[in-house]
Amino acid sequence: MIGPVDSKCAEHLCHTHREVKLPASADEMRIFYNLTMDRVHYFPNRNAIYFVESAYWAVLEIISVMLKGMGSPIRIEQLYLDKRSIFKGGKRVVLKPEQAIPILVALRMKGIQVVVSE
Repeated sequence: MIGPVDSKCAEHLCHTHREVKLPASADEMRIFYNLTMDRVHYFPNRNAIYFVESAYWAVLEIISVMLKGMGSPIRIEQLYLDKRSIFKGGKRVVLKPEQAIPILVALRMKGIQVVVSE
């Protein structure tokens, strides 16, 4: 989880210039680099949503509530920036294709930018 971060700093971080569209072949390090607190990346070919959890945007909570409502267990994977699993990176949630659309809509409705790889 990212925090505590001053709210002005958090707002600035959300507006930093990153690649918005990532190809389906992007590796996880590139995906993590391009995440912001208010953006998730969905990769249909991997059936996965990548995000960073922060105190300002409850991405994990939204996904958890949606999956619970669908009667599905949630499978969250913590990703790391290093091979020794010391430095935490983003998180990955694996979804079934039929779960993705309602979850992506719920995230958008909460103001989170959703990017779908092509």
